[in-house]
Amino acid sequence: MSDQSPVPPVPPGPPSAAPAASDPLGRLLRAVPGRDWVAAVVAAVGGWVAAYVVAAISLFLTVAVAAGSGPVSTSSSSGLGTGGSDLGSAGAPDVQSLLSGVSVLLGSPAQLVALADLGRLHGSGSILLLGSGSGSVGVVPVLVLAAQVVLAVVLTRRVRSRVLALPQLVVTAVVAGLVTTAVTTLAGLVLAIRFPAVSGVQIDPVHAVGIGSVLGSFVIGTLAVLLARPSLLVGRSTSVARALGALRVAAWQLGGLLVLLALVLVVVALVAQPSWGAALPLLLGNAAVALTALGFLGGVGTSGLGAAGSDASVFAGAGGWTWLVVLLVVVSSFAAGLALAVRRNDRVRTTLDWVATPVVWFVAGLVLFVLGTGVVSYQVTGSSAVGGSGSVGVTPWTPVVFALWGGVIEVVARYVAPVLLPRVGGGVLLRTARVVGTDPVLAPVPARPTAPVDGAAPVWAVPADAAAPAAPAAMTDPSQPDQPVEPGAPVGQPHPSQPFVGQGAPAPAPMSPRAKKVLVRSLIAGGAVVVVVVAGAITTGVLRTTVWGPGPTARSYVDAIAQGDADTAASLSEVTGDASMLDSAVLQSAKDRPTDVRVGRVSTSGDTAYANVTFRQGDAQRSGQVVLERTGTSFLVKDEWRVTEPLTDRVTVSAAQVLEGADVTVGGKKVGEIENGAFTSLAYPGSYQVEVGGTEYFTGGTETLRVGSSSSPYADFEAKPTKELETDAEQYVSDLIDDCAAKTDISYADGCPWYGPYDADGAVQYDVRSKPDLEVQSSGGGLVEVTSTADGRIGYSYTDYFGDAQKSEDTFDVDVYLKVEDGKLVSAY
Repeated sequence: MSDQSPVPPVPPGPPSAAPAASDPLGRLLRAVPGRDWVAAVVAAVGGWVAAYVVAAISLFLTVAVAAGSGPVSTSSSSGLGTGGSDLGSAGAPDVQSLLSGVSVLLGSPAQLVALADLGRLHGSGSILLLGSGSGSVGVVPVLVLAAQVVLAVVLTRRVRSRVLALPQLVVTAVVAGLVTTAVTTLAGLVLAIRFPAVSGVQIDPVHAVGIGSVLGSFVIGTLAVLLARPSLLVGRSTSVARALGALRVAAWQLGGLLVLLALVLVVVALVAQPSWGAALPLLLGNAAVALTALGFLGGVGTSGLGAAGSDASVFAGAGGWTWLVVLLVVVSSFAAGLALAVRRNDRVRTTLDWVATPVVWFVAGLVLFVLGTGVVSYQVTGSSAVGGSGSVGVTPWTPVVFALWGGVIEVVARYVAPVLLPRVGGGVLLRTARVVGTDPVLAPVPARPTAPVDGAAPVWAVPADAAAPAAPAAMTDPSQPDQPVEPGAPVGQPHPSQPFVGQGAPAPAPMSPRAKKVLVRSLIAGGAVVVVVVAGAITTGVLRTTVWGPGPTARSYVDAIAQGDADTAASLSEVTGDASMLDSAVLQSAKDRPTDVRVGRVSTSGDTAYANVTFRQGDAQRSGQVVLERTGTSFLVKDEWRVTEPLTDRVTVSAAQVLEGADVTVGGKKVGEIENGAFTSLAYPGSYQVEVGGTEYFTGGTETLRVGSSSSPYADFEAKPTKELETDAEQYVSDLIDDCAAKTDISYADGCPWYGPYDADGAVQYDVRSKPDLEVQSSGGGLVEVTSTADGRIGYSYTDYFGDAQKSEDTFDVDVYLKVEDGKLVSAY
């Protein structure tokens, strides 16, 4: 035994506290591998760089095409020599000009990237003593945005690891969004476009950074990384997987349409070289978006900016050729329905799909609406404030039409694909499945996800110890897919899949000769119906444009004028009250009526159309505009148009007051009278012989009036004296001389051509020895002047102040002014 006493046992103390739990956010951040942090940053920066490069190339091509389509300089050698001397004598550009040029070269692509991220290009400035103004333009360069998103997705798929859970995926996506926002914002502000200082003028830096670009770049950067591998977002939710699958099919359909239409636009621009070709390198994607919206039976138009909005669709205003785009959309929608069925590969569908598919295509239409719409606003402040805003592009109701197309695609996927796809080659289905992917299939027992295959949806594995699902008591008839598969099963429980192609799908039963005949006839009948419907739609659109549209009505109207048929022209238009010259007899008398009539661009805004027409008038080329209004539609497609603002000009004929009430005659037909010194009427283009009648003393004469020239048709008729006026005016003066000779006391107020002897005391006897020779002249205002060309002689007999009888003789002349009053000559004073 030991000599030491035993040591008493130590009672157990309280357990030591466990280490403090780490911060959940910290654990989440530490769980993200460094490679994925790098992937998020690289994807964001790489996407911005790709967008910047595409923007720079687009700008360069736009400037090159615009410069190539401009006028070519034809300077002489002397001019070139002078220019060389100017360059030699010019000093070096100042620093501000150099910085401004650099900011334009480097800053313009950066602003396009900010515009692609839903920004708005802002500009403002002021001019001394005049005022200030500001404006903004918002349009998404689709090509620039596509480059940014595509490269961000590619870099993410290449660099990012494949072991991320959903929380880590969201964190890296948010980081990519923040980096995209920072790069876009800083580049837009630093590379803002600056202009050199000018005395009295201040222009602020132009940039596209704003709340829209900040939010837009964040959302675009986040979604590009988040959806780079959509299979990682599925988790255990089949609804999310199916929705993302439908979205993938919609993206393939719209992406294919946009690429194809963009190529068509490039070919058309290269061959036809239209006036809008210069803007195509920059706005190619936007034009393809607008065509896609029209092909889905949507619309494009304008609104705001102080004018009534106008929309165009394949039914009106967009042209009959857009029906070819509709045909392309119909074919692609049928293919999209089949592709959606290949991705599902399940005969049993839920009622939710009737909502999910239209919603997916509605979202796709909403994206096209955002990408295809440009907005503009301005504000000018000076002596008065003026401002406005407006938009141009895809109409707001277009996404609703896309939702209807989604319903049609769901019909094809539900009812057409299960019948058609089992008889399609397996290679075609396999390649289609690789493109659109496959929906996950859930077993009716708990399952655990296996590692997703690259590019495919996760596959749900059944545990080995799980019992195989029992056969359902009553399987649902495939013709009734909306009914529950297992009676009594809880709502939302997974059900056994019923694939119609591939592994587990029943082999299609051999078709009897009768069934084959029915199938062939059905396919022929269905194809015939499609052809008839499409051909009918195209034919209707062409007829509404070329036969029943405003253009043919305008052409018939101008042709009637050219042929001198004013009655037909009047039946096609609304004739106002002051249109007496719009008469067939008057029109047929006109020379230089329109020839070589051509109807140019016809624009439609609601029920109003504007047709530009060109024609030759003599040796000159003329143009004008005809405004038409839709007065009705018969048989749902045949429009009736009527000209409301005819191809006329207002004729004005003025005349002197003495011609008041005189007849106005054109082509031998009286068209009116001079009232209040003038006559007015509408007249068709041509050269008219206008005659103004007169009275007993005056006549207007005849003049040529040209209607349709650049100047307003106007004629001023001066009153021309008649022979009766000369005779009566001479007689009036002769009677005046006789009356004065009969007087014995003449004063100034008597208007006599002589006054008598100054030394007469009492009555004076006058004796007209000879009368003067007279000449009658009249002014344009109707004033008549009678003057003497040879003096007359007058004799005097009187008594002077000394009481002596005196006799003398003197000469006198005549200068009398007359006017016509109530049809008679009277003194003008």
